[in-house]
Amino acid sequence: MKYFEELKNKGFEIKFRKECEDGKGYDLYLTISKGDSWLEIFYSMSNSKGYYFTSDSVDCYAEGCGWDIDHEQILCDYFGVEELKEI
Repeated sequence: MKYFEELKNKGFEIKFRKECEDGKGYDLYLTISKGDSWLEIFYSMSNSKGYYFTSDSVDCYAEGCGWDIDHEQILCDYFGVEELKEI
């Protein structure tokens, strides 16, 4: 949770939204915001911890479009894994 906490201490808000769950996995949306700026990333996650099928930048607004944030590291912190692995 080190990177996750570091971002929160810098004023970023981090939210996770889970959708379309089935037997193989689910869609996970990671939204990072600060003030009126935001960035949203999509991951198609496997039900196996730390594995994903695909990922993509979904949308952004204002300064969020230029943020150099390691969204994969946020998810590693969130899931408690060393690295995410693509299936």
